[in-house]
Amino acid sequence: MKHLEIAVLIMLWAVTVWRAPSAVRTVKQRALWMAFAALALSMTLRLPGLMHALDDRAGVNNLSTLVKHWLGVIAAGAVVDFVVAIARPETGSGRRLRARHYVALTAMTAMAVLFVFFVPRPHEMTEFFEESAGNGWATAYYLVFVTYLGIAMATATWLFWGSARHASARWLRTGVRLMGIGTAVGVLYTLVRSGYLTSRLVGLTDSTGDIAVEDATDALKYVAIGFILVGSSIPAFGVAWRTVQDGRHHRQLQPLWQDLTAVTPDIVLKAGLLRSPRLRLYRRVIEIRDAALALDAYADGGVRERAQRAARRAGFDPATSPAAEALWMRAAREGKARGALPAGSTQEPGSVGIDDLDFATEVARLIQLARVYHSPVADAFLSTTSKEATA
Repeated sequence: MKHLEIAVLIMLWAVTVWRAPSAVRTVKQRALWMAFAALALSMTLRLPGLMHALDDRAGVNNLSTLVKHWLGVIAAGAVVDFVVAIARPETGSGRRLRARHYVALTAMTAMAVLFVFFVPRPHEMTEFFEESAGNGWATAYYLVFVTYLGIAMATATWLFWGSARHASARWLRTGVRLMGIGTAVGVLYTLVRSGYLTSRLVGLTDSTGDIAVEDATDALKYVAIGFILVGSSIPAFGVAWRTVQDGRHHRQLQPLWQDLTAVTPDIVLKAGLLRSPRLRLYRRVIEIRDAALALDAYADGGVRERAQRAARRAGFDPATSPAAEALWMRAAREGKARGALPAGSTQEPGSVGIDDLDFATEVARLIQLARVYHSPVADAFLSTTSKEATA
C-alpha cells in the first residue's frame, strides 16, 4: 500500500475516534462522523489481508469490493446530510428519510443486483477496477457508483460554498470552503473515472492506461479526503483557540475586576462557578461594566475634564482609546474607597447594553482600559486628583 494511502487511512481513523463523542450529542455531527467512519472502513477494506479474509469467509469473489463501494455511497450521503444540516437546517433535521436517502438506497440496490447477477467474477480479483475495465456489466456497475458519488459531491459543493458566504466566524468560513474544495475534487474524481470507463467500454482506449488512471484517480480521492478532513477540523480548532483566548482575556481583566469590585461588592453576581470560559468572561465583562456604572456618580465633570486632558497629554487619542475613562474611573474608585459622597450620575439614559455590543470589541476595549488603569499615567493622575481633593 502506498505511503499516502496509509497516511490518509490513519488520519481517517484518528478523526473518526476524535469525533465519536460529538456524534452522540448532535445529529449534524453524527452525519459527519458517519461519513468519516464509512470512509475509514472502506479504505481499511483495501488492505489485501482484510479484503481476502472477508471474501474467503463469505465464499463470494470480491464481495469486499461491493461492501467498499456501499460504504462509499454511505459516506457521500452522510456528507450531504451534514452540509444540509448546516445550510438548510429546517429541511435536514429529524429521523425521517428524505428523497436523497431513497436515491442512495436505490443506487446501492442497483449495484448489488448488477454485482451479484451480472458482473462476471470467475475468480478473486486483487485489482477489480483494472481487471474488469472494458466489461459492459462491470462498467454499468461502476457507472452507477460514480454517478451517485458525482451527484452527491456536486450537491455538497454547491451547498458548502453557499453556506460559507453566510458563516459569521472566519475560521468557520475557511473550514466550510475547504470542505467545498474537497467535494469539488470528488466531482473531478467521478468525472475522470466515468469518462475513462466509458472510453474503455467503447474501445477508445486500451488497458495500457488502466494503471495510470487508477493512480491518478486515487490521488484525486486522497486530495478530496484531505481537504474534507482539514476543513472539518478547522472549526473545532477555532473553537479551541477561542476558548484559550477567552481564558487569557479573563485573566487579563482580573486585576481591574478585583480593584473595582472591592468598592462595589454588591454588583458581583452570586451565580456559582461557570465551567465555560466564554461564560466566565461574559460575566466578568458585565461586572466590570456594572462597577463602572456604580462609580459613575463619584466622578464629577471636573474630574472627567482633567482626565481628558491628562489622556491627551499622555498621547492617547480620545477617539480610539478609553484612557480618559480609565483615569476618571481610577479616581472615582479611590474617592469611593475614602468615603467620598457621590457627586451625581452623569450616565446618559439609554446607554448601550451588553447585548447590543460587539462582545469581542468590548473585551478588547476593556483590556485596553485595564492597561491604562494600572499604568504610571493613572498613578500620576490619581496623585494629582487626590491632592486637589484634599486641598
